[in-house]
Amino acid sequence: MVKKINNKIKIDYENCILENSLLQIKNKKNVNNLELIEAWLIDINPIDSPKVLGLIKGLSTNDKRSLLHLKRLQRFGEQLTVILCSTDYLEESEILSSLETQSFTYNNLRTKKVPHHCPGTKELSLKWSREYWPIIWKGNPNDQILNDVKLDINIVKEHLNQIAEESNRTTGETLPIITSIVDPNTNEIVAISKDNRASHPLHHSVMRCIDAVSEKEKEKKQKNQNYDTHYLCNGFHVYTTHEPCSMCSMALIHSRISRLIYLTASPSTGALDPESGDGHTIHDHSLLNSSFEVWKWVGSDHYRLPSLKEEVNA
Repeated sequence: MVKKINNKIKIDYENCILENSLLQIKNKKNVNNLELIEAWLIDINPIDSPKVLGLIKGLSTNDKRSLLHLKRLQRFGEQLTVILCSTDYLEESEILSSLETQSFTYNNLRTKKVPHHCPGTKELSLKWSREYWPIIWKGNPNDQILNDVKLDINIVKEHLNQIAEESNRTTGETLPIITSIVDPNTNEIVAISKDNRASHPLHHSVMRCIDAVSEKEKEKKQKNQNYDTHYLCNGFHVYTTHEPCSMCSMALIHSRISRLIYLTASPSTGALDPESGDGHTIHDHSLLNSSFEVWKWVGSDHYRLPSLKEEVNA
């Protein structure tokens, strides 16, 4: 079962709320429907398992396909078969390059389809384990997702305060939609942008913020030809005043952010909440090859924002 005592964050498991302030926004999909993803596998000598586990720990940090529900090592005869990471995270050339730097030998690098998530019942967990790959059963899978979340509510409030203040400073034709992109490893604000669709219809706040990150990455590349990143906003956190529209949400998917927190819903045009717009829940859609966490602010600290017409695509 989920070891709920290990997380210092206050978690309301029944209502999916963290610290009485952040409501989990997710697809209301049936977790008992099997979804498969591809993962990289290798065979190793059991004596090398500690070294391989060290590699797995490093790879798991930035792999957006969580494999925490799967057993990473499985014995077959005299060898261990190991799941390294998802194929969405690293291409074959990249995983080969990573393996070349290791001090252990391996055989038979290959891919295998494995369950994308843990089912809601122990019976299904045993069935999928037999048919695909062993699953670690810890009870309700969403409880585990909530328990694995790492955040500092004071840092969250700091960034939400900033975008709320910027929103209230907007004037004229500028819509009061503000977005900031933050590197969670350093808490550095990588970019912050306001909406500017008055000058161009595609200049939504989120799109401009992603573009600002792109310009910074371009500068780094020009200064250092060896500089490289897998994805533009890989692992970054996004704070925005309004629930994003479909265009902005897809842009965030492609940028590979890991978390988005917003202040107010967009009931008619939002693309994240299952009750918003057409209920796309783009961040948690089974047909897309990436996903990210989404949280809506529901805390006692009320962030007052200027009014916005309901039909506006944020």
